[in-house]
Amino acid sequence: MALGATYDAVLSRCRLAMTGAGGTAVTALFDRTVDGVTYTTIRGGSAVTVTATNAHVDDYEFNPGVLITYRVRTYTAGAVLVNTFTTTITQDLTDVWLKVPAAPFLNSPVTVVDRSEISRKSRAGLFPVVGRTLPVMVGDVASSISYTLSLLTSTAAAERDLDFLFASGEVVLLQLPSTVQHFPGGYFAVGDVSRQTTLRLSPRRVWSVPLTEVAQPGPAVVGSAYTWNSAVSDYADWSATIADNATWADLLARTGTPSDVIVG
Repeated sequence: MALGATYDAVLSRCRLAMTGAGGTAVTALFDRTVDGVTYTTIRGGSAVTVTATNAHVDDYEFNPGVLITYRVRTYTAGAVLVNTFTTTITQDLTDVWLKVPAAPFLNSPVTVVDRSEISRKSRAGLFPVVGRTLPVMVGDVASSISYTLSLLTSTAAAERDLDFLFASGEVVLLQLPSTVQHFPGGYFAVGDVSRQTTLRLSPRRVWSVPLTEVAQPGPAVVGSAYTWNSAVSDYADWSATIADNATWADLLARTGTPSDVIVG
């Protein structure tokens, strides 16, 4: 009976695997803490089905560079607690990552070459009053931050994949190594993206990516690393699918490609 945590550098995720949950356990709840007090449920980890006493989930939104304690609790069909397992891991990043919570197969490391000034717009209004020198202010909480990142891609393949990421139109997570503190990470909406060549015949592109900070997507947004579009792209028919995958779990364990985001 155990909970294990390993890091997958391909999609930058902590992979959690629980074994030996006990014969009566049917669901598992996965969460994490960095302070030992406040626990956050992992995206997609609120009601994981226990199969043959095992369960697993991937955490793409882990906290880089700090000690994380992962916990899993298993329950019977009647919501009675069966087991509790914990494990720890400290995992930093070597690159800046752009991640798409709704479509994690789009996750990609990026090269940041510059950033604009960071702004936060005021929502206050000033209203002049007849007969008074000083206006009256009607205030509100200021807007979220916004700024523009300049990114660099050096190959045609990297340009294509990054373009697919932005084509998704989804909220992105800008996840930073613990050593990067000169611009803020977090969840952002992406504005109108543009790119230009560094030289006319060069594959290198400099991207201008406007970002506006937004709320973290809700827990109902659970992306998969492999989608129906991925299966359609990889296999001509069900016979080919079955021949290459012994179980549904084997199929879902595969990783899609960025072009899967495009629906014809």
